[in-house]
Order: sequence, then structure tokens, then C-alpha cells
Amino acid sequence: MKEMFLKTLGDGHDITEFNLPKDLPVFCTGCKACFHQDISICPNKKYTIPIWDSFKNADVIVITSSVYVLHASAQVKAMLDHFGSKWLAHSPDKEMFLKKAVIITNCAGQGMKNVIKDIGASLDFWGIAKRYSIKQALFYTDWDKVDAKTKAKINKQCISVAKMIQEPVKKPRFKIRFLFNMMKLAHKKLIHDRLQKDGEPETKDYQYWKEQGWFDGNKPWDKNKA
Repeated sequence: MKEMFLKTLGDGHDITEFNLPKDLPVFCTGCKACFHQDISICPNKKYTIPIWDSFKNADVIVITSSVYVLHASAQVKAMLDHFGSKWLAHSPDKEMFLKKAVIITNCAGQGMKNVIKDIGASLDFWGIAKRYSIKQALFYTDWDKVDAKTKAKINKQCISVAKMIQEPVKKPRFKIRFLFNMMKLAHKKLIHDRLQKDGEPETKDYQYWKEQGWFDGNKPWDKNKA
């Protein structure tokens, strides 16, 4: 399905692919180094930094996973776990707020909505402006046995999504703007004010948001101010 989608995009695109678990054969250890400082000191940085840099530089992020016990694969979950510090509640990268993403999933029967929800949660909280999905129950686990009618349905979805991702993004969808404003309120009025009252120092996340100018009315999707 992924190859079908890439073929739909046509020629002339630079595509960087990572295959899991080969390109990220380790789990997040929960050391919280990325939360306290940055992902550059992650103990698994030789794997995680190339992936995240590729995400930041891409026009479109494509993440694929078949259904495994009604959820995304453990390999994909392990990858997403490494980037928790890049969620809106912490230190999101402004590049994500004008970016598009596609989730591709399949199954023999059920569970595709769960995969989209699993992966979509990270995409949303990274601040991804627009996200789309391509999903199809195949019945068979052998692609060669999938009938032509089912493959035609997949191709139709691929064409539709390929067309939509060509459209320019001026600002994120409403959900992302809402989450951004809620996190801004939480950092500025709830967490920060409480810590100041208790005589505690500013959090690393608060300092990051302040450095970005997001407490001063700037928005990460505003190219003239971000």
C-alpha cells in the first residue's frame, strides 16, 4: 500500500525511508533526558536524530503500520515514544505546524481505527497541520492474493490523498490551534504561576515557549513572526 501511494505521487520527489526495527532497534528507556534537555542527548540518538531531522525537513511525513493485536506495531510505538518531548505540552518544533502527514494501515479484519488513533495522537501533539489516512481491510496477509477490486479501492484512496497533500497549508487545522492555545494557557497561567507562588524555578518547557515568543502572541505557523 505504501508503494502504491508513493507511485501515485509520481516522479521528482526526494524520498527518505526508515524501516523499523532495523533503523531504530531499541526501545525508549524512559530516562527523560530529552525532557530535561533535548533529544540531542538521547542515549539512542544515533537512531533517533536522523529520523527526527528527516521529519522536520520533509514536506509530508508518511507513517505505516499494519494492525497488530488491534493496535499499531510495537516498532512504530517505540519510535513514537522517543519523541514525547516534542509534544505540544513540552518543546514542539515550529516546522511541524505547517506540515502534512499520512497514516497508511491495513489489516486482515479489524483494528485500523486504533492504528490511526495510536499514530494520530503523536502527529496531533507534534502540531502536524494536516493529517490524512489510507486504510483497507485486505482479508489476506499475502498481497498477491488480494483481489483487484480491493486494490482498486486502495488506489482510489491514494489518488485522493495525493491530491489533497498538494494543497498549500497556511495554518494548522482547528484542533491543533486549540491544543496550542490550551498548552499556552497551561504553561503561563497554571504551571508557571503555581511554581512562582511556591518559589520554584521556571520549567524548561516554559523557557522554551518564552524563547519562541509564543507567550507574546507569536504563533509557530506564522512565517513572519515564528
